[in-house]
Amino acid sequence: MSGDVETITPYEHDNMIDINLRTPFLLMQCFNEYLKQSKGCVINISCDKGTRPDPGLVSYCMSKAGIDMLTKSAAMELAPFGIRVNAVAPSFVESNLYRAAGLTEPELDALKIRAGNNIPMARVGNVTEIAKAIIFLTSEHGTKMTGHIMKVDGGKSLTTRGQ
Repeated sequence: MSGDVETITPYEHDNMIDINLRTPFLLMQCFNEYLKQSKGCVINISCDKGTRPDPGLVSYCMSKAGIDMLTKSAAMELAPFGIRVNAVAPSFVESNLYRAAGLTEPELDALKIRAGNNIPMARVGNVTEIAKAIIFLTSEHGTKMTGHIMKVDGGKSLTTRGQ
């Protein structure tokens, strides 16, 4: 859902915040006792838009910045119980999201080229790469990590290149 400060409706804004920020918060609350008993871990899904705003996506960017802070705050609060809280923050990922939003194949191809041109690794990510980052954070290799926002962005966060 897109919209800028002037045009997004309160309903659209609230919906975006509810989906991307309120829901992960409520799920952590709901499963808090189980997480304590199991010394579990939480992996939130953020996005590069949490630290790199994009015009026309004010509520989305706000929600992802909120996820980053929720991740860090919850990590501090839950670490004494052995619970780890991290997030994965991809940049552009090739998925069906854009098709579902109504982009045609030529539009999607043009978007992927533009996005790839703004990424040092010169390509967009794929869902398998994001899944592998999540698996790493939940594995025995990530047991000392908490409060970390893992950027899976092909180096985009290192640049000042466009969206």
